[in-house]
Amino acid sequence: MLPDFRVASSPFLTLKRSLLLNFQRLLIGLACLLSCLPPSTRGQEADNPDLLKESGSISAGKVDWDQLDDPSTDGWDIEEFNNLAGNQLKDLGTLLASGETIPPESLTSLAAKTYRGSPLLPTQLNTSFQSDDLLVQRGPAGAHPQTIETIPGLASSLNDLIKPLAGTTEARSKFKIFRVNQLGDTVSTEAYFGLSGRTQSGRLEQHAVWKIDWSWQDLDSDPIILGITASGFEQTTRSGPDWFVDCTESLLKANDCYEPQLLRGYGHWLGRIPHGVYLESMGSPGLTIGDVNSDGLDDFYLCQERGLPNRLFLQQPDGTAKEVSAAWGVDWLESSRSALFLDFDNDGDQDLAVAVMGGVVLASNEDGKRFEFKTLLPTTEDIMSLASVDYDGDGDLDLYVCGYFADKKLDSYGDAGGSALPTAEAGFVMHDANTGGKSHLFRNDLNPDSPEWTFKDVTVEVGLDVNNRRYSFGASWEDFDNDGDQDLYIANDFGRDNLYRNDKGKFLDISDAANIEDCGTGMGITWGDFNRDGLMDAYVSNMFSSAGNRITFQDKFKSDADPAVKKRIQRLARGNTVLQNNGDGSFNDISGTSGAEMGRWSWGSLFVDFNNDGWEDLIAANGYITADDTGDL
Repeated sequence: MLPDFRVASSPFLTLKRSLLLNFQRLLIGLACLLSCLPPSTRGQEADNPDLLKESGSISAGKVDWDQLDDPSTDGWDIEEFNNLAGNQLKDLGTLLASGETIPPESLTSLAAKTYRGSPLLPTQLNTSFQSDDLLVQRGPAGAHPQTIETIPGLASSLNDLIKPLAGTTEARSKFKIFRVNQLGDTVSTEAYFGLSGRTQSGRLEQHAVWKIDWSWQDLDSDPIILGITASGFEQTTRSGPDWFVDCTESLLKANDCYEPQLLRGYGHWLGRIPHGVYLESMGSPGLTIGDVNSDGLDDFYLCQERGLPNRLFLQQPDGTAKEVSAAWGVDWLESSRSALFLDFDNDGDQDLAVAVMGGVVLASNEDGKRFEFKTLLPTTEDIMSLASVDYDGDGDLDLYVCGYFADKKLDSYGDAGGSALPTAEAGFVMHDANTGGKSHLFRNDLNPDSPEWTFKDVTVEVGLDVNNRRYSFGASWEDFDNDGDQDLYIANDFGRDNLYRNDKGKFLDISDAANIEDCGTGMGITWGDFNRDGLMDAYVSNMFSSAGNRITFQDKFKSDADPAVKKRIQRLARGNTVLQNNGDGSFNDISGTSGAEMGRWSWGSLFVDFNNDGWEDLIAANGYITADDTGDL
C-alpha cells in the first residue's frame, strides 16, 4: 500500500527561485489575442508577430494588461463570476475564522433560503495516520447520506465544522475556485477549502473539496449559494510545540548586514540595483549548506542579486552564524543564481561553485580559512541551478548547469516581471518549448599534480545536447534503474521534462519511453523511495493555478485547437507530479491519488524523513510575489 502524502504541511523552506508568469493574465490574454485574430490568420503568429499588434491588443510591442485582464469587458464572464463568488467565499471564510458561533442571519446575503447540501464535517472520521504528536483523520469516500437544508441548517453545519477549532488563535481560512461550469442561471464550481488555527494543545487544520452550486443573474449581482457538497475531507491535529521555528533573527542579528540589508527585503533594493534583466526583478538566488572550516558545524553561503554582495556565514558553537564573506574572498557582486559546496579536488574540504550570469565560478577551499578563485566555466548567459555527481565513475565530481533563456534574448524580454514572455518571433511554444538557453555538463578533468583546475564541456559529446533548449530550472542525479551509474532528470518550464539514462557515460533521452510526460511548469525535482520498494521515485515541483484550471477547461478556450494541444496547456496548471518507479525503466504518474499534486505555486521540493519514522515525507516550498505579506512562503 502506498503512503499518502497529505499528512501535514509547515511553511519553513525559503523560496529559492522566482515566478515566471502570472497564469491568469497569460491564459486570458492568450485566449483574447487568439480570438481577436481573423480565422484565416490564426496559427500564423510565429511567422508574423505583427498580426498580434494589428489585433489592437498590443501597442508598440507592449500588452495592455488592463484591457486583457478585465473579465467584465473581454467576454470571459466566468472570470467575473469567479471574482464575485470569491468575494462571497471570502466573507464566509471570515466567519469561519472568527472563532465565534455563526448565526443564521449572518448567512442571508450568502446563501439561498432553499439551501440544500451535505454535512461539511463528516459524522464519521477514520484515522489515517497517528503518532505521538500527530493525528490525521479523513471522512469516508462517497456521497454522504444526510442532507442539510435551509440557512439555519447551513449555519449548524458550519458550526459543527469549526467546533474542533474553538478557542483557536491565528485562525486562517482559504478558498480556491478551480472549476466553473455555467448552466443557465445556475453555476457549479469546485473549490479547495482550507481552515487552520493554533489550539491550546498545538495546531489543527482542515481540508476538503467543496462542490458549490450558485444562483447568479448577471454581472451586477452577487452569486447566492444554493448548496455545498463536501468531499475529500481531512483533519490534521498536531500536539506539542511547533516542529519548525523561525530562528532567522537569533541566528543572524549580530551581523552588520542583517538589519540594514537582509531585513529590508529585495523590494527595497530593486530600484537601487544596477541594470537588471529578466527574473532579477523578481528575486531568484539560492543558497548552499556545508561545513567549510571542518569544525563539525554546517555553514551556509547566500547568493544575492547584482550589486549586493554574496554572504558566507560560519556557524558558531552557540548556534549563531558569523558573516565572513569578505575575509574568505567570496563577497562577489555578480548576479548569483545558485551555489554548491563540493570537494572538486578530492582534498577533503568543501570547495565552492557559484552560478552567475554567463558562467560558473569555481573556488578552492584553502585549508578551511578562505576560498581561492580557480576558474570561470563559460555557459549560456541565463543559468539557474547546479547539480553535481560523478557521472563517469572516475572518482571526481562533475557539474551540470541548467540554462533558461537563450543568449542575446534577455534584453528583448526586458524587465517586465511577471508579464514578460518569450516572443512569437522567437518560435516560442508555451506548452512544448524548446527554444531556451543551452544547459551544460562539465567533466572534471583536474590533475592532482597541477594547481590549475580544468573542466571540459562535454554536453554534445555525451548526448546531453538532445532536447537541450527547454527552459530548465532544476536538475537532479539519481540511479533510478539501479545499474550502478547516475541518471539525470531535468525539470523544465513551459512543457516537457527530460529523463536522460546514463549508459556507461553516454546519455539517452528516454522521457517518452519512461512515461515521464510531465508537461508542466517544472521548477524542481527531488528523488526518494517513498514506498520503500528499493526503487527511487521522483517528485516534480510545478505550478498549481486555480485560474489556469478554470480557464483552460472552458469550451471557448482555444476552441479550434487540437485536443492534445489543449490537454497540454491544461496540464500546465495542474500542479505537482509524483512518479512511481515501476522497476522496468518506466514510471507511473500517481499524482492525483497520492495527495501531493496540489502544492500551490511550487518551487523547490525535497523528500526527507522529518519525523524519523522511516518513511520519506515531502516538503514543497511555494509562494508568489504579492503586494502584501500574506504569511505564506
